[in-house]
Amino acid sequence: MEKTVMRSNLLMKLISSAQTRPARIITLSFLFVIVTGCILLMLPVATISGESAGMVRALFTATSATCVTGLVLVDTATFWSAFGQIVILCLIQIGGLGLVTITTFFFTLFRRKLGIISLTVAQESSAAFTIQDVRKLIVKIISFTFIFELTGALIFATRFIPVFGSKEGIYKAVFHSVSSFCNAGFDLMGNHSGQFSSLTAWNNDPVVVIVTALMIISGGLGFIVWADILNLNREKGLNFHTKLVLKLTSILIISGAVLFFIFEFSNMTSGSMGDLSFSQKIQTAFFQSVTTRTAGFNTIDQASLTDSSKIISSILMFIGASSGSTGGGIKLTTFAVLLFHIFSEIRGCEDTMIMRKRVSRATVTKSLIIISVSMLLVITDTLLISSFESASGLAGGNTALDYLFESISAFATVGLSSAGTSALHPASHILLILTMYIGRIGPAVFAIAITGRSLKDKGKVYPEARIVVG
Repeated sequence: MEKTVMRSNLLMKLISSAQTRPARIITLSFLFVIVTGCILLMLPVATISGESAGMVRALFTATSATCVTGLVLVDTATFWSAFGQIVILCLIQIGGLGLVTITTFFFTLFRRKLGIISLTVAQESSAAFTIQDVRKLIVKIISFTFIFELTGALIFATRFIPVFGSKEGIYKAVFHSVSSFCNAGFDLMGNHSGQFSSLTAWNNDPVVVIVTALMIISGGLGFIVWADILNLNREKGLNFHTKLVLKLTSILIISGAVLFFIFEFSNMTSGSMGDLSFSQKIQTAFFQSVTTRTAGFNTIDQASLTDSSKIISSILMFIGASSGSTGGGIKLTTFAVLLFHIFSEIRGCEDTMIMRKRVSRATVTKSLIIISVSMLLVITDTLLISSFESASGLAGGNTALDYLFESISAFATVGLSSAGTSALHPASHILLILTMYIGRIGPAVFAIAITGRSLKDKGKVYPEARIVVG
């Protein structure tokens, strides 16, 4: 009897370890990349001036690049040397795909065997449905990434080479393509149109703007969606996840563009779209709606946005991109589960229904946890940043809405800023570093990795608590 109990306890511990280990490995893999990037960016050779960037600048930049965010303390083109920029580019690529995904790809390429733990970690990292799908999906992820980034670089080169020359034009095209597809938001336009200018000087070039938007959308859809689209079975059609993501992506982009067009149409603030032509306003509204899906590029000054547009931007940033993509946020499907769960409860349905499909209770619970923890994190960040800036006297003309915008941008790994990230207090910078890190790996994964899961209460039944709510 005792041996049976001991075996049962051992089995429970193994299950618990298997559940928490993937989360910890993913968390530590991103931390390893960030620390490595920070060390490289602290080297004097990484800056144009030849002086060390310092711990905070290097750590902030390495975190922002690895977490494909785009928030910066210094202008990428005018502060970092070619070495520093290449380090940032590598961090963006590794961060966009994930170190686990890249490692698994090379193991598969060289026909090395992967254990069950390695496959489980890879499944969690790539968001594959089953362990059996992991190898094929990761090979497709790397292939899709190379094809998309190469195509983007070739198109950008046709616009950048006439302006910057062959060598610099190709270099900027490659950098911009990788940054766009990975939804990173880093740019090298500072030495062309001014520091922190992003794509504001290219707002009259529809090729650059539209192709950037398409690259952002492609990276934000998720590799599972692209694998399903390219392997379309005419008899079965697209799977449910793909249909849901495509519909929600279209709805959010179109509705966001319409709202931005309405709220910014007559905004004549310097740097806004009020004085643009009608066609440019449509293009700008569309791009603003797309870039808030965790990209970070901007064609208009974010500080010039109306409060209504900042609120819409914050909502779109918080929702983010699709699961298994290069984007961040709580993810489209998580938002969809919450929305349809509310609708189902209002209609009196026992199950959460989406497009005539039942969503498991476990999925609903996980979605509610992710959203609740994410909202708590963003609200806490906003309060702390407001406190830091008020105490330091550096608030300037920023409002609580600007700090909320900044907090969501960091959490959702977007990179847009209306408060001016570089002007914030160092304490705010440290807080944003932690927020970007948690936002990239996911609040649920981070919580599991730090605390672990305990099964000690499994099987116990507690008395029901009677609480009046509402």
